[in-house]
Amino acid sequence: MTKGRAHATDLFVAEQPVGLVSDSRWMLERLSTAVWVFDFDHGRVVWANAAALEIWAADTAAELYARDLKNGMSPAVERRLRQYQADFIARDAVFSEMWTLYPRGVPRPLRVRFSGVRLEDGRMAMLCEGRDEAGLPPEALRSADALLHTQLMISLHDRSGRTLYCNPAARASFDANHDQLARRFVRPDDYEALLSGVGTNGEVSLIAEVSTSRGIRWHEMTARACHDPASGQPSILISETDVSELKEAEELAHSRAHHDPLTGLPNRLAMPLLFETLVRRTEETGAGIGVLFIDLDQFKAINDTLGHLQGDAVLMEVSRRLFALRGKHDAVIRLGGDEFLFLAAEEPYEKGRIEELAGQILTQLAMPVQGARRKLMVTPSVGIARFPEQGSDPQLLMQKADLAMYEAKAAGRNQFCVYEERMRHRRDDAMELLADLREGLRRGQIEAYYQPRCSAGDGRIVAVEALARWNHPDRGLVFPSEFIPLAEKAGLVNQVGAMILEQALRQQRIWTEAGFDLAVSVNVSLRQLCEADFSALVCRLMACYDVDPGKLELELTETLLLESNPVVHENLAQVRALGVRIAIDDFGTGYSNLARLNEMAVDCIKIDRSLIGGLPRNEQILRLVIDMCNFMQVRIVAEGIETQAAADWAFAHGCHELQGFLYGRPVPVPELEAMLYSQREEDARADSARHLALGCL
Repeated sequence: MTKGRAHATDLFVAEQPVGLVSDSRWMLERLSTAVWVFDFDHGRVVWANAAALEIWAADTAAELYARDLKNGMSPAVERRLRQYQADFIARDAVFSEMWTLYPRGVPRPLRVRFSGVRLEDGRMAMLCEGRDEAGLPPEALRSADALLHTQLMISLHDRSGRTLYCNPAARASFDANHDQLARRFVRPDDYEALLSGVGTNGEVSLIAEVSTSRGIRWHEMTARACHDPASGQPSILISETDVSELKEAEELAHSRAHHDPLTGLPNRLAMPLLFETLVRRTEETGAGIGVLFIDLDQFKAINDTLGHLQGDAVLMEVSRRLFALRGKHDAVIRLGGDEFLFLAAEEPYEKGRIEELAGQILTQLAMPVQGARRKLMVTPSVGIARFPEQGSDPQLLMQKADLAMYEAKAAGRNQFCVYEERMRHRRDDAMELLADLREGLRRGQIEAYYQPRCSAGDGRIVAVEALARWNHPDRGLVFPSEFIPLAEKAGLVNQVGAMILEQALRQQRIWTEAGFDLAVSVNVSLRQLCEADFSALVCRLMACYDVDPGKLELELTETLLLESNPVVHENLAQVRALGVRIAIDDFGTGYSNLARLNEMAVDCIKIDRSLIGGLPRNEQILRLVIDMCNFMQVRIVAEGIETQAAADWAFAHGCHELQGFLYGRPVPVPELEAMLYSQREEDARADSARHLALGCL
């Protein structure tokens, strides 16, 4: 019987071997080796000798032939049998493997030689020659079975990459490319890395893209140097598993971690890699890189007045416009909030492109953005730093571009500014000032100065506004415009606010005991109102200094009053319930929601100094603002009164109180008290004069 060329008609018809001389039939039956023929397609034994019947625990051949061996067959076994059939057809293959049969549920380990045999109808079947291996240790039997059923792909190759063995899982995965190891790899470099690692260290692990029967997949592979058990020649044993889903999940997580979910642009985490890619290109072409830091001017007002959904729509439109300005090698990054970064390549032949691009950004972003109910104007401030002139570290360049952007804002916004070293010196000075501020807070160097608010009718001081000043031991008096922005960035503004509030309440109590009937107003920031215990702090301090709630006024900005944060609303409601007065500062310059103002029962409105300073040019606007205040029945304070003419106009048009340099600048307590005592003496002289006049009548 020639391997692969035997024909079923030479072996059997129905249940009995036919076509053989009697001696041949006698030899087949008398063989101690179990021999049987398996029909792949029908999953049945179609011929077996006596030894095979014993192996299969069959009483008769007919009973064995009737068994449906596909019933209960594992997918791994079925896959392996199909591989055998294909190899018999393609290359007249012969296999010798350890198998465990389960006749009537009892395990029977065998060493089986498999070869191809044609059935009468031309289909390929399998001739099986089995030798009992019951004496093998359990570990050997279990390892052979595990190798058959495992999803782990195991393959053996000689040092040239020719495949010597594939377990069923590897064979199924590399059906078309299983004969040569190199053909599996999508990138030849991965194959070279595998060979190099095995040759140098005897073992290597890698994750590579491979061509499989399922297409291009990611496999995690471990390759070890070994010897072929059959020939003893140096070989490579590879075990691998499909990690495509894990790789895709990692790439998705990486993409999400490195992209902004709102705009889809790369985010801050992606910046170093994008910058590195640009740098590698500049090394080849000699190009430069511009780092443009972009911040939208007054963007917070859109969120505060129109809501975050409208703000998000603006950010998406800004992103689209910036993306449209990209060159082939540029990158646009959203850093967070309303901050963007534009990485722009500048070829040697296009000097000045960075400044030209900054101008285009100003033009494109200054165009109106269509909102839900109105067109919105958004302008940018842009700071520029250059690689390699101003550094090679991406974070340092971004910091320098950020400093230049703040210069653009300080210069009036809606413009760009190129980094200069003097900006860093100013930054360093600010950082030094911040360190001093922490120490100043600890040492109590932040002091409340007081500016008088006077009655519009007679100019008498009826209230004061507490304003923070810093008595720096070396710099002298430092104004809020210098240190409050630092305090906000460093998270110290609540500490500053609480310190001024406590000083103001303590001083109000002292003045009350001295016989001065004064209200004290204190500015409150958004960060203070976002603290859950702010109202509790106000209540505790008023109780500590026994202050009449009606003599404390908290000043808020228009946009702060419209804040959607529920903590802010709760704090305002609670301090209002204590009897504390609420004033709106800088009124007339922002977006005012009258319904919200009425809902909060505002007590006082302070008209912004810019409106008063615009007299008489904007008299009509001021009249409208005052009419609005009268409609809400609030006390009206005109700020920025510097001339008698402005004071007379404000009094004539219904303002109740006046505040400005005409009546006094913010001063420390002794100077303010000197003004109060002088006013008391004047009042006393006036009373004496009236009494004298009455006595003479």
